[in-house]
Amino acid sequence: MPKVSVAKRVALQAEAEPAVWHGRDLLDRLATAVWIFDIDEGRVVWGNEMALDIWAAVDLEELRARRMKDNMSPAVSRRLLQYQIDFIEKDAVFTEMWTLYPRGVPRPLQVRFSGFRLPDGRMAMLCEGRDEMSLVPEAIRSADVLLHTHLMISLHTIEGRTLYCNPAARADFDIRYGSLSDRFVDPHDFTSLLHQLESVGEARLIAEVYTAQGKRWHELIARSCFDPVSGSPSLILSESDVTELKEAEALAKKLAHHDPLTGLYNRLSLPLRFEELAARAQRMGSRISLLFIDLDQFKAVNDTLGHLQGDNLLRDVAGRLREICSEDDVVVRLAGDEFLFLLLQRQDVACRLKSVSDSVLERLSITVESDRHQLMVTPSIGIAHYPDHGTDIQALMRRADLAMYQAKAAGRNQVFVYNETLSRAREEELELLSGLRDGLRYGQIIPFYQPRVSAEDGSIIGMEALARWKHPKLGMVPPSTFIPLAEKAGLINQIGTIVLEQAVEQREQWMRNGIDLTISVNLSLRQLCETGFSDVVEACLNRHSCPPERLELELTETLFSESDPLVQENLNRIRALGVRIAIDDFGTGYSNIARLNELAVDCIKIDRSLVSQLPKNEEMVRLVISMCKLMQVTIVAEGIENETVAEWARSHGVQELQGYLYGAPLPAACAEKLARNSNLQFSKIDVDNNRFVAAGI
Repeated sequence: MPKVSVAKRVALQAEAEPAVWHGRDLLDRLATAVWIFDIDEGRVVWGNEMALDIWAAVDLEELRARRMKDNMSPAVSRRLLQYQIDFIEKDAVFTEMWTLYPRGVPRPLQVRFSGFRLPDGRMAMLCEGRDEMSLVPEAIRSADVLLHTHLMISLHTIEGRTLYCNPAARADFDIRYGSLSDRFVDPHDFTSLLHQLESVGEARLIAEVYTAQGKRWHELIARSCFDPVSGSPSLILSESDVTELKEAEALAKKLAHHDPLTGLYNRLSLPLRFEELAARAQRMGSRISLLFIDLDQFKAVNDTLGHLQGDNLLRDVAGRLREICSEDDVVVRLAGDEFLFLLLQRQDVACRLKSVSDSVLERLSITVESDRHQLMVTPSIGIAHYPDHGTDIQALMRRADLAMYQAKAAGRNQVFVYNETLSRAREEELELLSGLRDGLRYGQIIPFYQPRVSAEDGSIIGMEALARWKHPKLGMVPPSTFIPLAEKAGLINQIGTIVLEQAVEQREQWMRNGIDLTISVNLSLRQLCETGFSDVVEACLNRHSCPPERLELELTETLFSESDPLVQENLNRIRALGVRIAIDDFGTGYSNIARLNELAVDCIKIDRSLVSQLPKNEEMVRLVISMCKLMQVTIVAEGIENETVAEWARSHGVQELQGYLYGAPLPAACAEKLARNSNLQFSKIDVDNNRFVAAGI
């Protein structure tokens, strides 16, 4: 039979015969304080004389009147509720060090707690306290700290059986997992803890554990010790809940490795994702196809419809790629409108690459609409294979990128697979780009000048400045080669500024030499999108004392229709300076006539593609000339190669002519000679070969 204390037996007898209270005198004579505590009500319902002394009570009635629950700390309340549950479910008995505070004065006691049924059937608590005032303060305080701390402290046998839990541990532990080993979600964590204890006598780890609140992450510190009761080898465990920290770390990791706009993996996560995929490919004897995807016309969506619409498009594209992607594949957003699709080619599905490529072409051909615009976005795709074209992600990306640019060059909305020819072409392009940067640094970019003549008398009335690159080894590099490269590399602004500055300065030099010409210079969209570009133009005019009406800036027809507010602001300010505005390549696109009139364009240059077809397409050119006359602008015909076309243009009201009939683009010195004597003719062959030999000189 279980051992029952004297106080318990007397209390049971008193409970059975409450009217008689046999043995009450005996209870009052005990040196042990005995009282019954109603856990639900939070008050003492009975106590002997020693209990009254411990609680500093005048009498029992006064003690029973105290509502201790009102001033009870949350830790004590939780502990008492734990006791109550264990009394009911396990008939448990506890002996612990407690500090009571009768009338605010601390009173440390060694208390034995056991369950006690009240007459109404509720579970109360029988308390037997022994005065421990002789204990050293450190012992008293340590016992109190164990009661109130949020740190979970527990004692276990080496096998994992629980010997003791402080209130925080008791509240957190899930009673369904009685053994310490059962509390670990991953059994390897418990094994690791024991291994560390065996090796160094101490263990520290963060593990996922089962708790009363479900699965949580705990930081556990374990030390080897001995059970102070049995002397058996044991381990003492302290735990703190670090779930919020782990969740924050997981969120930070997710944010660091995922694109915030689309939710796809980002560039930072790519090496790890590729390593995982490559390891699987090696195990399966498969290869990986890397699809480098770039969206055609995405910039037009941002510029025309706004960045909000562009962001919505990117989210839509990400969603469509997810639908194509299988569990074996990885989709990454690199930056802007560039995506990677890493496809694991399983041997049992040999044609999957074509299927996926076709799906990407189809699903990413998207019409984007607004109230006034409709744009078609398509994908250009370059493909490189692992391990055929490289074994590391950077090499594969470079080669897939080369193939993607080949797809764009071939007309966009296409798929190209990398080959060695692309690599050689890219190396040549990079070498040329490096040379172009040096060319800008060392003054190799210079303007050549092509004359514009009066249709009436053939006199030279202006010069168009055209950028040329005088390479020290390659000679004259064609603009068709280096201008697209400069635009792609973001160098076109520097080239435009250099040509503008040199052309205006050259005009000033000619003026000092008695030659008064209008100088025209081409503008790029990048220049007009630069804040304060109009200030650059004004400063250049002032620096070289150039009358604004003697400078003409040429914009392509498509550029002139640009609706960007910054472009519009720069054009308005340039026009306000008195600088002439010309529309180049007119007839190759769609122009808003109302917009042309709004800005009061000074000159329209009919594109050489129309002029060169004369007289076969004379009806179309007549229509263009009629439109120009209605706008009352100067009309220039470009691409005049022979006298027949020149005569047709003169007879239909064209005011200025430009083309090889009157002179190819020439260096400044040759252009000056030509301006002094328009009868000079520079051989086109000599011009192309950079000899500039004038006939008859």
